[in-house]
Amino acid sequence: GVKLEFASKPKTALEAAEKGLKMYQRLLCDDGHFAGDYGGPMFLMPGLIITCYVTGTDLGPRKKAMETYLRNHQQADGGWGTHIECASTMFGTVLSYVSL
Repeated sequence: GVKLEFASKPKTALEAAEKGLKMYQRLLCDDGHFAGDYGGPMFLMPGLIITCYVTGTDLGPRKKAMETYLRNHQQADGGWGTHIECASTMFGTVLSYVSL
């Protein structure tokens, strides 16, 4: 693995910024994203989808995976909550419905 040098304190603001940048570069995945599990909140993806629609950004093959995710977390009453473990809410249902 890569040895991280966190023991030495930077002496200037520029050194601190450079050290911070190096740390975040090590966390960055090869394809350019920061990996992490942030599953659960159902109001985040609709915001991304709506933003992509407004800006004309094509989601390409991700569209099907997003639709599958939304359908898999649809409640028995046909709605969606603001979190995968919460009951349906008007807010969650409208966001998910508009996203589909």
